[in-house]
Amino acid sequence: MTEPGNKVTTRTTTARDALPTELVQQLQWLGRQPRPAAPPGAVGVLCDRVLAYAGPQHVASVLPVLRGTGSGLVVAGPRPGKPMPRAADFDYDGPIVLDPDAYGYHRATRDQPFLLPRGGFAGTNPTLDDVLDAQLRAGYAVACTPTGYIGAGDTAALLAAAQQVKALNRTDTLFVVALEVSLLDRTFFDQTRAILQDAGHPVALVLGIKQGDPLTHSKRIIPNLRLLAATVPLMPIRTDFNALDLMAHGAFAAAIGTGGSVRHAVPPPRKPMAFVRDASPSVLVPELMCWWKGSKIAMLCGAAPSRSPRCSCNVCQNQPLTRFKYKEDQPEAIAHAATAWQNIAAGMLSQATMRERAEYWRNICKGAVNEHQMLANRVRQVDPLPVQKPLEQWAELPAWRTA
Repeated sequence: MTEPGNKVTTRTTTARDALPTELVQQLQWLGRQPRPAAPPGAVGVLCDRVLAYAGPQHVASVLPVLRGTGSGLVVAGPRPGKPMPRAADFDYDGPIVLDPDAYGYHRATRDQPFLLPRGGFAGTNPTLDDVLDAQLRAGYAVACTPTGYIGAGDTAALLAAAQQVKALNRTDTLFVVALEVSLLDRTFFDQTRAILQDAGHPVALVLGIKQGDPLTHSKRIIPNLRLLAATVPLMPIRTDFNALDLMAHGAFAAAIGTGGSVRHAVPPPRKPMAFVRDASPSVLVPELMCWWKGSKIAMLCGAAPSRSPRCSCNVCQNQPLTRFKYKEDQPEAIAHAATAWQNIAAGMLSQATMRERAEYWRNICKGAVNEHQMLANRVRQVDPLPVQKPLEQWAELPAWRTA
């Protein structure tokens, strides 16, 4: 299976511009394939898997519902200077990956793109290779680079990181790239894509933004991400349903966060979690394809509990989602979400070609947009329920780009 047009293009390729002929041919070829190409070496074991991304405190909630095939676990690493857990510490037979989470504590620079330990044996400092080897010795399926946060416009830091990763010439490593989402907008997208292509390594992409949803930074972000997924070996991690959108458009794997704090990155230094008065958990409403606070679901359906959204996943077994009201309900809410999105992912990944995956995904999103109005009608709410902007865009954009 030979992929055409694997050269770096330098002209701007945004949603409103026509693509070069070579890139159009590459997209046409990809659309006919049954799945994305698996990266060589150890990273290939992750291909066509939707993993859960969890902090250490939520691993126990999600592990029991992860399936042996089609899933896996990404664990957020410890704070710098703290001991690294071993993969055997987690009671799970599927692939486990440790994200060093260096981007939460270190801003990448051209001179220091990675956060590496200091004060090694006999005064020596561990190298990037040493850090990656340590993860593999700890039993993780692949190693992840401890890349710092790539700030707005800082393509110099991104290039420095990419060049060092390329020089390693490894096939057991994910190049973690946590970048300010503006680097995927019009001004920097071509340069960012070219750098990631030239790195020659699978990219574990984390979207960063100071506040809000990175996907709403501009309307060009989602189309540009899709183009990135089609032209770079990409694995979005620490994300939401963006994971499935990109796997429908060429990403070889993805990892969905178990909570809002692990669905994107913020520039370092990361601040402590603020006190939140509403202690109800974040709950996935599958038919709406979004997470709502449990208190919001209860308030919306309080006058009509029989019309509450229900879930038929193995965790919920057709129980109403209004039951997630208190902090103690969070573990079950996490298990419910992971079970539900694995079901959605399984349906999408079972399609015969990549283009059919994309069409299946678009239909899911269009149905979720329509369900917002149907739910409002069921609970007799006059005002329509607002639809999140990324979901609207996933439903409105063409399923597969052809020009």
